[in-house]
Amino acid sequence: MPITKEPVYASKAKPWLASYEPKFRDMPVPDCTAFDYICRQNKGHLSEIALNYYGNQITYATLFVQVKKTAAALRAAGVRKGDIITAVSVMTPELIYLFYAADMVGATLNLVDPRYSPDGIHEYIDEAQSTMLVCLNVCYDKCHQAVRRTPVEKVLILSPADSLKGPMKLAYAAANPDRNRYASNVILWKQFMADGKNASTASEPFDPKHSCVMVHTGGTTGSPKGVLLSDTAFNAIAQQFSAFEAVFQRQQRLLNVMPPFIAYGYACGVHLPLSLGLTVVIIPNLDPADLGKLILKHKPAHMFGVPAHYQVLAADPRMKKKDLSFVLNLACGGDAISLGAERAVNEFLSSHGAPYGLAKGYGMTEVCSAATAAAGTHNKLGSVGLPLPSTVVSIFEPGTETELPIGERGEICISGPSMMQGYYKKPDETAIIMRRHADGRVWIHSGDIGYMDEEGYVFLDSRIKRMIIRHDGFKIFPSMIENVISTHPAVANCSVVGCADKDHVQGRLPLAYVVLNSDCQKKKRQIVRELRAMCADELPEYVLPVGYKFIDKLPLTPVGKVDYLELEKQITPQDY
Repeated sequence: MPITKEPVYASKAKPWLASYEPKFRDMPVPDCTAFDYICRQNKGHLSEIALNYYGNQITYATLFVQVKKTAAALRAAGVRKGDIITAVSVMTPELIYLFYAADMVGATLNLVDPRYSPDGIHEYIDEAQSTMLVCLNVCYDKCHQAVRRTPVEKVLILSPADSLKGPMKLAYAAANPDRNRYASNVILWKQFMADGKNASTASEPFDPKHSCVMVHTGGTTGSPKGVLLSDTAFNAIAQQFSAFEAVFQRQQRLLNVMPPFIAYGYACGVHLPLSLGLTVVIIPNLDPADLGKLILKHKPAHMFGVPAHYQVLAADPRMKKKDLSFVLNLACGGDAISLGAERAVNEFLSSHGAPYGLAKGYGMTEVCSAATAAAGTHNKLGSVGLPLPSTVVSIFEPGTETELPIGERGEICISGPSMMQGYYKKPDETAIIMRRHADGRVWIHSGDIGYMDEEGYVFLDSRIKRMIIRHDGFKIFPSMIENVISTHPAVANCSVVGCADKDHVQGRLPLAYVVLNSDCQKKKRQIVRELRAMCADELPEYVLPVGYKFIDKLPLTPVGKVDYLELEKQITPQDY
């Protein structure tokens, strides 16, 4: 009689743990504040460089002193435990000091994208009932409009020049004179710090219920929500990445290019590297076209970015014949990358001497950015990596609490120490995504579809929101089509979205947007014929795109993800 294999469930088997050293499995999360954790981790290394800001090398000793002085200044300004400070800024050393200092005094930093309109900023201030606003001087006009009819009493102004030194500071001031006419409730950073001279620099006792930050996301339901993240969440992310000890070593450089108003930017771009003793090279406003130049200048071992960054890098003619053997961990998160694009980036890295392929990860704001990671030799083409050692990832029947066996497709769910505390003042929305199952474990329901293989590697198909459902109920995952189209030698990038089904009242059909390589000589008509043939060979008939639309580049959101909603808006009846 044939032997039938018993189904294996990831939540019990945890096959990914076999890839980690025993000492990294089930590590207790440090019971301390985020600031205490970086202090503990860097004890005895105070003279090493923590931050590099346009040539200003800030040691760990200086970082710790500045954080404590900032905490005193917050106290002198009237900030107390439980307050929420709204911050509208790009990444600067001062914003990093504020992140840890607010945590020290028991306050929460409400991080807001400076590109928002005055009305958008107003909503976030009003929701948090902030009495203090921190803003970059170049955003002051819109922030001044935003604070009207809010509880804001004081506005703290940061300048990109606050941590510049010498000729660099003079040059910036000459090129960017501050012509703002500030209201009487405004205080500049230098005066703010001076006012804290006699205030206490002591930390509030560690409170596991305290929220370090509030970051905003559409989550799985689309409506904006404030995600509350604790010290435990930040410390857990940093601690779990220490398991990749062959890749992360003290005083390596990390190029920080992600913005501070997303969890990915702070958790992976600041707290993680500082917890591991790295040097964070701060790039406040990255122009992707300059990425190659910055990598050659700073020679970072690490960078956390999005797929678009590395596709631009691989196509940069200035990188030809350049040695990238110093690059250990170009990490890709925030958005899916097609197989063709991943192969192209891997070939680029290999041909330039980098020892490892593109590192990938998967997570969401609600788990403080990361749940899985592929780094160093722990990598598989097409996967988003292994669950982090203290994190449990499994696959469930979408919309239910029924766990599926390893190998089956379903909704990716996550449980572990980096989970959010909840959505700010939205318990009903929190209950939709964060559920306690019959096994007693609390799971985050991601809204993403994927599967896990027998070794524990996770493969992402698509967000449930991106899933295209035909009139006959068949489900189409855009990644299935993108992984085929992206392997065509003429294709630089592609994205598949749903369009209306002209022949049926309900249901949608897949349409492919295609970006061609700049050196492509073929006619578009010929490329369409070849793409149709490739898809017909490799995909089921019901999955085949109904049209191919060529564009110069894919639209991106402010944080570098493909803007699928914009692509859907651009579809016309003539496209298919």
